[in-house]
Amino acid sequence: MASNSTFIEKDDTKFSQQLTQFADRLPTYSSTVGVTTAEKNSATADALFFAFILSWLVMFRDFATQATAYKDNARKGIVVLGTIPAAPEPDTAPAQVSGNIQKRFSDLAGRIKKSPNYTPAIGRDLGIVAPSSPFVPGDGKPVLTVKLVEGGFPQIKFKKGKYSGAKIEKEKGGEWDLVTISTPPRFIDRTDFPATGQTKIVKYRAIYMYKGAPAGEYSEVFTITVTG
Repeated sequence: MASNSTFIEKDDTKFSQQLTQFADRLPTYSSTVGVTTAEKNSATADALFFAFILSWLVMFRDFATQATAYKDNARKGIVVLGTIPAAPEPDTAPAQVSGNIQKRFSDLAGRIKKSPNYTPAIGRDLGIVAPSSPFVPGDGKPVLTVKLVEGGFPQIKFKKGKYSGAKIEKEKGGEWDLVTISTPPRFIDRTDFPATGQTKIVKYRAIYMYKGAPAGEYSEVFTITVTG
């Protein structure tokens, strides 16, 4: 189910909200996408149980903070301590479910997406579609990685994405000179290599290319030492 995992929220609170949205809206589409009553009930139970666990955890985290402050005051703080913080009493827990809630969620979402009646609109309403951002060329900023490869030459790598490539520059005498406009997302620089036994500090930067022109911001400067 790796292909379905990208829509799953990583943050626990957002994941809990996602489970709740899925469970609440699943009955609307269950007959359309072939979800059974047992699966609907399971999704509801998972959402309720995970929400309870999160609230329980927050409750005791808050108590731990209060208890730690009280302990600190008792050891070396105020003279009049007041009442010892009372341990919280959580609400009655919902029916316990088996572990790996996320896998059940991912598996059911994956099966729903394979239904011949599934549509992206259904997926969005159920909360099982990864949010997408429009591609804005001017927002891009390459992240360079540079390492020495065979022969001691620097290899510059960047993630290409929807850009046509990147304009790679190297600092010379305090100014930036063009090295290449690379269409592949990696380039080995063999220019201005130091003489045998000599070392040289080299600085690179790059900016994306889109439709024949630079787009976005320059990358952070990457510095590396090469030896001839």
